Amino acid sequence: MSRIVLVVREPAQALAWRDVLAAGCHEVVAVTNAARSARALLTQHQPQLVLCDMRLLDGTALAMIQWLATLPQRPLMVAVVDHDQDALMVEALRAGADNLIVRDAHPSVLLQIIEQTLRGETALSTPLAHALLDHFERARTPRRHALSIGDEQSPLQLEPAQRDLLMRLAAGYRLDQVATACRVSAGEVGRRLRAIVRKLQWDVRAGSLNLELA
Repeated sequence: MSRIVLVVREPAQALAWRDVLAAGCHEVVAVTNAARSARALLTQHQPQLVLCDMRLLDGTALAMIQWLATLPQRPLMVAVVDHDQDALMVEALRAGADNLIVRDAHPSVLLQIIEQTLRGETALSTPLAHALLDHFERARTPRRHALSIGDEQSPLQLEPAQRDLLMRLAAGYRLDQVATACRVSAGEVGRRLRAIVRKLQWDVRAGSLNLELA
């Protein structure tokens, strides 16, 4: 049984999700709707996973996600977003979120996302795949006076197989369909997807190298 902390803006939704997770054999050890109290609860309970709303009572959760990413034994993070928040989805992944779920997701989808995350997998929607392609395309050309790194050297650039994966997801393919079309295992598709997320998170840390993105 996994231990989960809910950091969700609306109390009614938090209670509903707690019941869904309990039915799926997950233990919700704490619930809050503010980032400030969430930090204390996470330190106290040390959960395996945090389900965190990106819009909290005291602001966005980006700073908390970044803080979690620095912990030696950090919990997994699933960010809660709305359907029309593509830019915020990208920012959540960049900050260190392991997976995403839309606010009005069906209970079965919630359990699926939690199980995927605990297995080390990430799911990307068609709109988010489009947003990630746009993000990496902008990252191909550093601004003037920024550190110049060739495409073959830059960790910000997608490998051909990774770009192909995002293009297929943006076209509406499911992960199993991508695996079939590319003649690779589902595990390999998952590995490529996680590598894309790691590249996305790297460009936040790249600020220490003065690498500016357009």
